[in-house]
Amino acid sequence: MRIQTDHFIDIQDRISGQIGALAEALPHCAIGQLVQGVDDIRCLARDHGFAAVEMLASRLESAVAAGGYRAAVLTYLDAMSDAVLAPRGPLPAAAQEAWLASVAMRLGH
Repeated sequence: MRIQTDHFIDIQDRISGQIGALAEALPHCAIGQLVQGVDDIRCLARDHGFAAVEMLASRLESAVAAGGYRAAVLTYLDAMSDAVLAPRGPLPAAAQEAWLASVAMRLGH
């Protein structure tokens, strides 16, 4: 049991670290680096059951692809940092809506 808990904490720390590193690099990174960084986070979250982080990263990828991303990136990264602490596993539709609403509220929409 302890080994599973340690592995979970290690992955949680890895995801948090990647989110933090991307947030720090944001003012200086090219769009390609941003896309790759978000995709790396999304894949790591998906592979380890962090559905809320995966969903938010996917939505951030869509926002970046739509072009109006700069204002939203830090907001999504903040929400993803919070979502790392959410329970792992499948994400019910209501929970998905709640996470997206939290991003909308942070953006003032």
